[in-house]
Amino acid sequence: MNSKAQKMFEAIRDNELEIAQVFFNESLELAMEEGDLEGLSEFAEALHHAGFLSEATTTYQLLKQLAPQYEEWDLYMAEIAIDNDQISEGIDLLLQFDSKSELYPNVLLVLADAYQSLGLYEVSEQKIREAMSLLPDEPVLKYALAKLFYTIGSFKKAIPLYEELFEIEEEMPWEDNIVMQLAECYHGIGEFEEGIYYLEQLQTSDHSSDSLFQLGFAYLQTQAYGRAIQIFEELLEKDPDYLSVYLYLAQALEADQRLPEALEKMLLGVKENPFQAEFYLAAAQLYRKLKQTEAAEALLDSALEFEPEFVEAVLLKVDMAMDGERYDEVVAYLESNPDNVNQPYYQWRLARAYNELEEFEKANDYYKKAYHYFVDNLDFLENYSEFLQEEGNLDMLKEVVEQALLIDSNNQYFMDIMINRLS
Repeated sequence: MNSKAQKMFEAIRDNELEIAQVFFNESLELAMEEGDLEGLSEFAEALHHAGFLSEATTTYQLLKQLAPQYEEWDLYMAEIAIDNDQISEGIDLLLQFDSKSELYPNVLLVLADAYQSLGLYEVSEQKIREAMSLLPDEPVLKYALAKLFYTIGSFKKAIPLYEELFEIEEEMPWEDNIVMQLAECYHGIGEFEEGIYYLEQLQTSDHSSDSLFQLGFAYLQTQAYGRAIQIFEELLEKDPDYLSVYLYLAQALEADQRLPEALEKMLLGVKENPFQAEFYLAAAQLYRKLKQTEAAEALLDSALEFEPEFVEAVLLKVDMAMDGERYDEVVAYLESNPDNVNQPYYQWRLARAYNELEEFEKANDYYKKAYHYFVDNLDFLENYSEFLQEEGNLDMLKEVVEQALLIDSNNQYFMDIMINRLS
């Protein structure tokens, strides 16, 4: 890059954009005078990486004027167009390349990226495989195919490709990414032990915050709670701003029968991130398990202040009121919002509350409404069948029992009703 280009980047760093534009124009003029293709190419690449896509394109257009014999200018301009969401323009540039061009494998790889961004994953795969047929031993292409499968969730296809890349002895720029992505592929198919194996290959100093989280999560899934706790605490020490880990650390502590410590960590999470409703819910659930109802309800109220439609928090608040036999409170709270009466989970709670209040007609109405949603839910069907037996509604009871036995033909509870009440 010439001195004018360097001054342009200095002006950008100082947020002097008008001055930067002047230096940009002067840099192009100077490059044309000097015929400095290498410096101009470096300048264009730097502009692209810095996100100045329009200026980078202008620079490559100038390079094309100065040295039209080099095809790479069109390739780079196509990459910029795709980065700038001008995908059709980028594809048009790429399709002009001859298949005999030395750059054709690169063209195919950029085309694959373009088609992937359009959601045309099969076409993207075809382009990568075509490039691999030209350069069968090129690791970059194998990584591109593995990354495509990883991105679209085809983990079983990605795994053997990543494992081949993992065995390459020479250092590759994406080496740590391979470990992370390979582990995530194994986690995605439920093989957490395999994911742990690869993540444990990283040295402690090589772990990113995300890879530490993945490792802790994998140990949590394999019920190695002590190791999960250790990893999550390591992560918080390394990166105190990785706040989502508080939820999983609390889960691991709870699973390890350390409820007070789980609550302590979750309350710390609430303190660190007071606008995350899920943190309040998790802490409230722990308070409930520790029989501290008032503290749990206070946290739920705080969560619902800034996220009133947080369904899980509403359900927990209602269920705690049901546990306390505060049925009038349940009805008043849920029916205060007209939208609630159309929500199946709330309809079920309202049905139960009205049944306890001996307002059976209203209970029946809500059970009937909820039934359409919970037709495959055995817990609901059992609760509804209890109500129908008390009401003596044998026709509806028969329908509910038959539906339940379609789901689980060996369910003893429903078999007994069929034999003793409906035969």
